[in-house]
Amino acid sequence: MNKALLKSVLPELGKFLRLFREKSGRNLAPVARNAGISISMLSQIERGIVSPSIDTLCRVCRALDIDMPELFRRLSASEPVRIHRGGERLTMERAGVRYEQLMTNQSSAFPAELFCIEVKPGCTTAMSGGGHEGAEMGYVLQGRARLTVGRDEYEINRNDSVFFNAHLPHRLSNTGKRLFRAVWSISPPHVDYLKTS
Repeated sequence: MNKALLKSVLPELGKFLRLFREKSGRNLAPVARNAGISISMLSQIERGIVSPSIDTLCRVCRALDIDMPELFRRLSASEPVRIHRGGERLTMERAGVRYEQLMTNQSSAFPAELFCIEVKPGCTTAMSGGGHEGAEMGYVLQGRARLTVGRDEYEINRNDSVFFNAHLPHRLSNTGKRLFRAVWSISPPHVDYLKTS
């Protein structure tokens, strides 16, 4: 990454670093300390006032857990587009529950996974009985189910959408007489249960 290119993306770079720091709940002081720079320097980088050296930028990215190549891919005007065609996606099916991974992004900046979940009548998901880090959200395409999060239960039906913190144990049980189908998202990705069908 040469200095001319770095200077050309400087305003967007600073804005991205600030938004990522704020959304990840980090204050200026610990990030600056971990990067080995002053709070004033980090603030000026975020406001696009100064152009950091490549070494300084690397240290700031490490302090924020940002992958530097991914950072510049996001800032590039020609950001790549990924398409997963039907029939080529990762799937898993067992005990009346089928997962199909629609898309995943493993970048440290915005990690997320999108998949389709189908639960046959009388069946229950069992993948997250102990909970995991991050959050989940979903949109019900058809059917109805009981969503259990911790000790609380919620009935969800077609056209309902839901969000919850995933650290609590959670599961979906199909309480209807037809297939339950939903589009679901997890951040960060939790893809270890998927395999090629």
